[in-house]
Amino acid sequence: MVSLIALLVFATGAQAAPVASKAPAPQPTGSDLPPLPAAAPQPAAPAAASAGQQPATTTAPAADAPAASTADAVVDNAENAIAASDVATVHTYSLKELGAQSALKMQGAATLQGLQFGIPADQLVTSARLVVSGAMSPSLQPDSSAVTITLNEQFIGTLRPDPTHPTFGPLSFDINPIFFISGNRLNFSFASSSKGCTDPSNGLLWASVSEHSELQITTIPLPPRRQLSRLPQPFFDKNVKQKTVIPFVLAQTFDPEVLKATGILASWFGQQTDYRGVTFPVFSTIPQTGNAVVVGVADELPSALGRQSVNGPTLMEVANPSDPNGTVLLVTGRDRDEVITASKGIGFGSSTLPTASRMDVAPIDVGARVANDAPSFIPTNRPVRLGELVPDSSLQAEGYAPGALTVPFRVSPDLYTWRDRPYKLNIRFRSPPGPIVDVSRSSLNVGINDTYLEAYPLREPDSTLDQLLRGVGLGHRNDSVQQHTLPIPPYRIFGQNQLLFYFEMAAMAEPGCKPGPSTFHMGIDPNSTIDLSNAYHITQMPNLAFMASAGYPFTTYADLSRSAVVLPEHPNGMIVSAYLDLMGFMGATTWYPVSGVDVVSSDHVNDVADRNLIVLSTLANSGDVSQLLSNSAYQISDGRLHMALRSTLSGVWNLFQDPMSAISKTAPTEVESTLTGGVAAMVEAESPLASGRTVLALLSGDGQGLNNLVQILAQRKNQAKIQGDLVLAHGDDLTSYRSSPLYTVGTVPLWLKPDWYMHNHPSRVIVVGLFGCLLVVAVMVRALTKHAQRRRRELQEERQRT
Repeated sequence: MVSLIALLVFATGAQAAPVASKAPAPQPTGSDLPPLPAAAPQPAAPAAASAGQQPATTTAPAADAPAASTADAVVDNAENAIAASDVATVHTYSLKELGAQSALKMQGAATLQGLQFGIPADQLVTSARLVVSGAMSPSLQPDSSAVTITLNEQFIGTLRPDPTHPTFGPLSFDINPIFFISGNRLNFSFASSSKGCTDPSNGLLWASVSEHSELQITTIPLPPRRQLSRLPQPFFDKNVKQKTVIPFVLAQTFDPEVLKATGILASWFGQQTDYRGVTFPVFSTIPQTGNAVVVGVADELPSALGRQSVNGPTLMEVANPSDPNGTVLLVTGRDRDEVITASKGIGFGSSTLPTASRMDVAPIDVGARVANDAPSFIPTNRPVRLGELVPDSSLQAEGYAPGALTVPFRVSPDLYTWRDRPYKLNIRFRSPPGPIVDVSRSSLNVGINDTYLEAYPLREPDSTLDQLLRGVGLGHRNDSVQQHTLPIPPYRIFGQNQLLFYFEMAAMAEPGCKPGPSTFHMGIDPNSTIDLSNAYHITQMPNLAFMASAGYPFTTYADLSRSAVVLPEHPNGMIVSAYLDLMGFMGATTWYPVSGVDVVSSDHVNDVADRNLIVLSTLANSGDVSQLLSNSAYQISDGRLHMALRSTLSGVWNLFQDPMSAISKTAPTEVESTLTGGVAAMVEAESPLASGRTVLALLSGDGQGLNNLVQILAQRKNQAKIQGDLVLAHGDDLTSYRSSPLYTVGTVPLWLKPDWYMHNHPSRVIVVGLFGCLLVVAVMVRALTKHAQRRRRELQEERQRT
């Protein structure tokens, strides 16, 4: 053991010595550390030059070490880490798994490519290796061109071109484990030159690193630190961009109060994981290894935890009885109300949790929410500054090809404007100082949700008068901030949105091969605004696309206080896991715990008749909830889901409600399924218990498909496939249908109701037009008849006088 400790301490202090070699045989892949990437790379160290035709590497100087505090922390934890576990785990990830969508290509206008990934705080890196493959342009000069590889600004190695062999690799570079921190940046920096005078933006000088290159990391666990203030660690680490798995253990029974408390916790974890995704497998006993969350009354906790003495709502972290490195979070109390209070202690008081492993939770008074006030939704009653949505640094760009600047935002998807009036995006941006030679090739391109909207020149051309004044020394070039107002069509705004700003710069090469500026700086003014204040909240349902993009209509109130979840009388672990996953999705959507949701069994639905309902069930247990779909075009009977028959009259009525349904190619003539083999269905319809309320049913024949169905909701790539009032899901294969009658959710002012009533309903316009014509004709007939009668009387009187 002493020799092993000495070896680790030596490894943490040694210099990096990368060696170019063929890649070794594949290493075993770990299962608990799949990091994913974050956003844009950070600047890397400049390329180092050395002689040689074949791709090679150079070593880093000993001074190139990370911050002293990081190094000290690693060395201090080394002995304890080895004492905690003598078993190391090797994790092998391709750059594609780290987030590279394709090969990392570098050229004169875009010389930097990189990825960000995290290391869990409870893991210590003991060794690492980078194995790279790729290609470099044959036009590159070997003695003055290179790709420099760095990790957290620390040098790893250099790739050099060989004009006779453009491809290279696999090449292996050992990485000093002391270079790793919690959040890491792996960068590839390209420096290029060629014979003659070449425009660096012409694309002839390039290098690429294959997305199949691999990063191999060996880790050992650190001793656990059980402090409530570290939550959501160790269950979730924000530096690790990956889907999170958090096991839940429910004490003996699945009663509504315990499920409500568990849902609050699941939504809080969903809020923390946000876009990464989270799933909650449910167990009746504590897992043999790893971490878990146990929720329940103290007297009903698993016996493996021993007898826990509590005096009220309590939070505590204890060791996993079967795994000393695992942590069990207990959320408990003397009764079920205290368990709910304890869960609110995390959901609403996580910022005040102590550094101790135990805390008694005081009652928390949570104020009532109002409609459309979710913290994640941007306000629709005022213009919103882009600086409120992202940090100012995210709106700055540098270089000839800086990539897209993104501004994500969320909004309730039920927005409606008078006659589809567009929203307004007020853009302010500053172009680089100094003259731009070709203004027509330098522009700011603006888009939303991967859709192009408009392009603006970085600087408006000078007028003739400005040029004359500047010629006599009386004028100056206008370098002020450019400002434009861009209309955004309402149909381009969904629940989850992303504004895109892309600066396209023209390189400034001067005569005689004199280089232009080495870089450009430009940016979007944080005071730029997006204005949705001309919108009202009203829409037609059912529309499962709204559920997928923003959890609508349930997230209209951030705490789900107008919603209830309906479960079978005795739900199994798969159904409860699907419920928790759905609450995690709601928390990630609103950034607020679901403290207002009620959980009821199928025989107590009438207790929540005035709420929006979410039904999770298997077809075998759906007898008590099948009547909740009576307003839909689908029925559940004999353990099968099938389309309900519609009469001719209902078809005519639907024609007036939605004339396009008569010719829709996606409208089914028949749907019938047992929903077995992992197949699940999501059905939405108007509640038969209350007008204007929604029933969302998530159904599966055997329960296996429910969890997959909920996970699909959180995957942005699948959201475009979720439409209509019925979605059948088998793995990633989704089929959408629309057959049920429409209904309206929301209200508009009285003056806007005629526009809403006629909107997208040509049949209504025709009926109203015909009625108006008949009314005009009736008035004219009556007026002409009276005129004729009066004229007749006048003629009769004249005859009598004569």
